[in-house]
Parts: sequence; C-alpha cells; structure tokens
Amino acid sequence: MYVTYLSLRDFRNYERLDLRIEPGVTLLYGPNAAGKTTVLEAIYFLATTRSPRAGADRELVRFEAQGDIGVPPFARLMCEVVRADGHVRLEVVVQRRAEEEATTGTAPTIKTVRVDRKAVRALDLVGNLRVVLFTPADIALVTGAPAERRRYLDVTLSQIDGRYVRTLAHYQKIVQQRNSLLRAWREGRRPLRYADDELEFWNRELAMAGAYLLRERLLAVVDLNALAGPLYCRMSGGDTMLTLTYQSSVAGIDPTADSRAIEQAFLMHLARLRDDEIGRGQTLIGPHRDDLLITAGGIPIGAYGSRGQQRSATLALKLGEAELMRMRTGDAPVLLLDDLLSELDAERRAHVLGVLERPDQQTIVTATGTDDFDLDFLRRTRRWRVESGHLYPA
Repeated sequence: MYVTYLSLRDFRNYERLDLRIEPGVTLLYGPNAAGKTTVLEAIYFLATTRSPRAGADRELVRFEAQGDIGVPPFARLMCEVVRADGHVRLEVVVQRRAEEEATTGTAPTIKTVRVDRKAVRALDLVGNLRVVLFTPADIALVTGAPAERRRYLDVTLSQIDGRYVRTLAHYQKIVQQRNSLLRAWREGRRPLRYADDELEFWNRELAMAGAYLLRERLLAVVDLNALAGPLYCRMSGGDTMLTLTYQSSVAGIDPTADSRAIEQAFLMHLARLRDDEIGRGQTLIGPHRDDLLITAGGIPIGAYGSRGQQRSATLALKLGEAELMRMRTGDAPVLLLDDLLSELDAERRAHVLGVLERPDQQTIVTATGTDDFDLDFLRRTRRWRVESGHLYPA
C-alpha cells in the first residue's frame, strides 16, 4: 500500500500543495515550522479523519484562507492510494461555519468525506488507507495516561477491521447514553423504581458491544507481544523482552474466552456494581476504563524505565503495529515518521533505517537536516526540502 499523490488546499500553512510521492522512502527536511509535519498530519487525517495535533478541526483551515461569496473558508485534502486490491481516491473537506452559525452552539466546522468521489460517513473512510504515525510525543504511549494506550489499540484495530471502528462508535454512544441515565438517577431527576428495567436494556447493549471490543483487543495484544517483543530486544541491544498485558476492568475475564463468555462476565459484574454506578453517575467498567501494562523484565517501563528504554518501547510498539497491520491484511501500511532519529543513538538509528527500506514499504520521514542519515541511505531516498509551506526537490 502506498500513496501516489497528495493534494492540499488551505490546509494549515499550505495554500496549495500538489505532491507526487514514490514508493519506498521519502525524506522531507527543513527548519522547524516549515510544514514537514503538516504533510504527515494530512496523510494521517486522510486515513483516520482525525488530526494527531489539532484540538479542533477548525484549526486545520489555513488562517488566511478566504471564502467565496456566501461560502466560509475551507480546507481540502485529497490523496490517491495504490493497494493490493486496487486503487482508491480519498478526499476530506473541512469547512468553517459562518460566524453567525458558529455562535449558535453547533459544531464549528462541517466535514465532508468522499471515497472515489462518493460521499460516505467518516467511519467508512477508515481502513481505505492504513498508516502508522510516530512522533516524539508518542512516548506518552508508554509514560502517559491509560487513554493513550487505549487509543493506540483502537486506532490500530479500526484501520484493520471496519467492524471494529463501527462497534467502537456504537459502544461510545451507549456509554454516553447510559451515563446520562445514571446521572439522572443520582441527581433525583428520574425515579429509581424503573432503574432495573431500564438498566437491563442498556447493560445488554453495553456488554454485547464491549465484549466484541475486549475480545479483539485481547487477540491483538497476543500478536503484538510476538511482534513488538523481539523488536524491542534488537533495538535495546539486550535479551529482555517487552511484554504487554491487557488489564480489563471487567472482573473474571479469561484472556482465551470467546465473546459470549466475556459478555456474560460483563453482565455479572454490572449487576454487582448497580448501586455504586448510580451513586457515582457513571459506567465504571468496560473497554473505556481498561489499560495496557507495558513491562520489560517484569518492570513497568512507564514508571521505572530509562528514557532510552521508553523510547525503544514506543518505537517497538509502533513498528509492531505496522507488522500487525501487514499480517492481518496482507498489505503494508504507510509509515509516517516525524523527527524520528533526533533522540536515537547510533545503534537504534541503524536498526530503524534498516526497517524503513523494506521493498514493499512506503515510508515518509521528516528531519531538520540530512546529517543523521548516511550517504548510501540518502542516495536511495527521494528528498524534498521544505521551506515556508513549499516543497523543493533536492
């Protein structure tokens, strides 16, 4: 799988960009704030309809962009992708709402998604282009809050399987609606005498969707252990394996259980928590409360690992994510590596560069310069110099 063409209009600091991209490795280099990371962000956005950097989609529209008469400013992103099963064209338009609309409490942007020029839901775009993004901030995957690790699993599995992303969206709506009911009972806005009947329906919906998500995550963690563990050993230069352990908030789950058994355990735990959940006004168990424990030699890396161990673990997880996508789909994802080598020593740098040049792997790398790359690598790489939102062949 690889991107052959990327087109941007009024996206971030790019007024206009039309970029042909070759298979293999592409290096974008230039000073900070020139627009290198924005190219990676655009490709990631076209794969997931989410930005890894923006707090709101409104920030994606170029600040100086001018709308037409009666049409507010908008950003347009489009790419063409070659996959093992054919070609696909992906397009996302993010349009600011008019100022009078933006003050009414509605969403500040309108997002339009098209696959092969046909309008689709954002969920239906996910998986058409699979990407793995690595940035220096991704060390939070190891050191940060559980939400970072849940997001890692969700983004990976959503790109692999359309059923997962649809079930995840459904599950999140169930949690939101169930929490609203629980808060209403806690605050006395709804009579408790009907609570058991209403909870029976929502518990069943929650357990059914949650059991599927839990089962898929558990299976993914088994595969990631086999993939990321050896990668960590090679990058850290030792024989200590990286180990991932899924920590479910649902008691009594056997990691080898099927979805039906997980669903029954889920329902039993919910029944025991009834009064506690009503008292706190929130759903206390489920995939939205789970975590992924990351250890090396039995020691939690996030709390006790060195900066080098944490960096190696993060990189192993990201490369393991790419291998999982390749293994499950038969097609390699596009690797997007932002300022990858800046904090790696020579040994880790050599290993990573070796991974990048796999014959069926498209990789786009950013750097502030070319000094961290050896001459042989640079000769085999397509290079672009990035300055103030413009790309120049090098």
